[in-house]
Amino acid sequence: MLNWVMHTAKIPPERIVILGQSLGTAVSSAVALNFADPTSELIPRVDATVNSSSASKPTQHPPTTFAGIILVAPFSSLPSLMLTYRIGGLFPILLPLRPFPWLANALTSRMTDTWPSAARLAAYYQSLAANQKLLISKRDDLSGDGSSIAQHMGALQVIHATNDMDISYHQTEIMCRTILDDSPTCINGSQGAALLEVNEPGKPRLRFQILEHGGEFWNPSIPFHNAQRALTSRFPGHNRVITYSPVSIAVARAFEGKD
Repeated sequence: MLNWVMHTAKIPPERIVILGQSLGTAVSSAVALNFADPTSELIPRVDATVNSSSASKPTQHPPTTFAGIILVAPFSSLPSLMLTYRIGGLFPILLPLRPFPWLANALTSRMTDTWPSAARLAAYYQSLAANQKLLISKRDDLSGDGSSIAQHMGALQVIHATNDMDISYHQTEIMCRTILDDSPTCINGSQGAALLEVNEPGKPRLRFQILEHGGEFWNPSIPFHNAQRALTSRFPGHNRVITYSPVSIAVARAFEGKD
């Protein structure tokens, strides 16, 4: 889709923000790394034996970065998520197996794709740091009025809510530690709302934000037949957080290339 947007619709990367929420954050993380480093071993490749047609061959493209990557309510990897995931915040899937790591590992090792978003984002961060020309826009004029603006590219913003009953905000903490190599300054949401901004020269800008609230609290009085209200109320902080102003502000921040 991005290849079509850039090469057919002629939308430049400076006007594209990759935004993912929940499961979409795994896709967005893979997309970001795929374009920043097409040779990365962390990107799954199409099996040519499945279909010999040209459509099955991966599209070759030079390293590319976009105005920004925004992840809302992400998870670090599928095995990590499964070991902490509770359906509706109540019913654990593999959580009872945590005291038996050998059994948990035996089950998670059978996953075809573990969606290692934290590892992919760490590789994305390192790729842009090693290829610093991707951090600044190649376009000379982004304003339309003849002035020259250097737009910062590739910033990563992660947003999570402490009352996310579907995917714990601890997953964002894990992602931060993975990207920053277990830095002691990584974000900690144990005390509620928290913000961490990292802007090191020659590296993509990082912004981790944990919100105290991200939606309605669970209201059991809402009947299940009222699908929309029941869904948003029984998954507080997860489904509704995407509609909150911090996400809109993150998009504007990415397009403006500002902290």
